[in-house]
Amino acid sequence: MYAYFIDDWVYNKHHRKLDRLDLLLTQKGISGRKIKLARLNDLAGSIRDCAASGIKTFVAVGNDTTASRLLNSILSIRDKEKEDFSFIFSVIPIYESNMIAKVFGYQTIQEASEALARHRTEKIDLGLLNSRHYFITSAIFPKKCSFGFKSYTVSSLYRDHHISVCNNNIYNGAENLNTRKFSITDGVLEAVIAHRPPVSFFDKVRGKANQNKYTPESIFPIKAIVIKSKEKTVSVNADAEKQLTTPIKVETKPKFLEVVIGNNFYGHLQD
Repeated sequence: MYAYFIDDWVYNKHHRKLDRLDLLLTQKGISGRKIKLARLNDLAGSIRDCAASGIKTFVAVGNDTTASRLLNSILSIRDKEKEDFSFIFSVIPIYESNMIAKVFGYQTIQEASEALARHRTEKIDLGLLNSRHYFITSAIFPKKCSFGFKSYTVSSLYRDHHISVCNNNIYNGAENLNTRKFSITDGVLEAVIAHRPPVSFFDKVRGKANQNKYTPESIFPIKAIVIKSKEKTVSVNADAEKQLTTPIKVETKPKFLEVVIGNNFYGHLQD
């Protein structure tokens, strides 16, 4: 049985995509309960009702923020309230840029529906921030932060940089990334220091500058690490943007989440 948690903005802005999704789910025999993720919706209550009714597959329909909200709500109920129920997690991306859907092996509504119908699953690692916030892809910290080791801290010498803790490769295309492989099923995370290469004036004029491309400098395989900052609160992009109090403890939760995977699942080691 399936429960589809559909973000509020999907209902408001994407009627045609929702109609197409309804048709695909009906054709493939995987229709289920639909819950609207409005701000005032009792999400925890809806999750408990679904679990009590025997629903096992929870599907986030929207973007990475939608998936993060649903996943953290489910795990909060299971972990904090000690409610023991097993579930399988999936997403249906409204935009093809969804990183979580891409990691799971599908990028379109059609591909996600086909994966749900086949229902092949895999247990993946999760990252955990301050024993509270789970993430699937990566946690990216601002340049005011550094990695804290036992007796020293590590950051970048470049002015325009960030640090991240990755569960999968978010630096695709980086030329010097062959020093370390990434996997979402290997039981470790990668702590990465990356900078944005300086761009000449002429490249900017010619439109050759990629302002969003960061190049990794150093990559450390870790099971746990502390993020330090002089700021008491920092903004962290961990599947969704979160405000967290420092220092931030990041740890790995190996094989913690069972997910529906597609043909292009990112679980295998990647360059």
